[in-house]
Amino acid sequence: MDKTGFAIPILPGKEELATTSVSQEFRRRMPEYEQSRANAGLTMERAFLQKSPDGSNLIVIYGESEGSFEDVRRAFATSGSDFDEWFLRVNQEVSGIDFRQPGPGGAPEHIASWEAPSGARGKGLAFAAPLQTGKTDAGRAWAKEAFENRKGELTESRLALGNTREEVFVNQTPQGDVAVVYIEGEDPVRANGEFAASNAPYDRWFKDGLKEIFPPFIDFDQPVPTNETLWDWSRS
Repeated sequence: MDKTGFAIPILPGKEELATTSVSQEFRRRMPEYEQSRANAGLTMERAFLQKSPDGSNLIVIYGESEGSFEDVRRAFATSGSDFDEWFLRVNQEVSGIDFRQPGPGGAPEHIASWEAPSGARGKGLAFAAPLQTGKTDAGRAWAKEAFENRKGELTESRLALGNTREEVFVNQTPQGDVAVVYIEGEDPVRANGEFAASNAPYDRWFKDGLKEIFPPFIDFDQPVPTNETLWDWSRS
């Protein structure tokens, strides 16, 4: 199974189309939607609306698939189905990005992954945040230390919060590198608030490390904004 997380911008004036019209069309055409996702090898698709303080908006997407991100993109681009053609057109209208072509930054890079020993699934939450310029390699090194070398401490921390999964990706964009984080668990919004308030040794070390790779205006001692779930689908 391949996992991917990425963020796309919502162009000014396209908020209603991105946040309401698309999900309504998905529901109206559910058999076509599910056939589209089966053809692309997708097994999970979750999308979240992230509103930025400057008034701009993002859609943050987490997906799981049988093939790679590029396999999924290529399947949409070449299927020729009416539904996929509509999906590609509306995505380009919303974001200005033509998913018929590979992105200039390449596929999202999956730099960290954690799953609870039970393998349990839960509710999801995803958000995106810019990395400091020149700090991407430091971010990769920090992720290796946090998620691999100190996995036992990470597991203890996340199980105490009721979390079951945590995935971290890097998106290369023309504006700079962006981290996309996906959290899953019993109540990821509550868990995020508890993590922000925590001064347990591992949590404190984890958040202090984040200060070195994210801009100063991002404060992980405060909960990240509660992004609205736009779409939540898993293959039956």
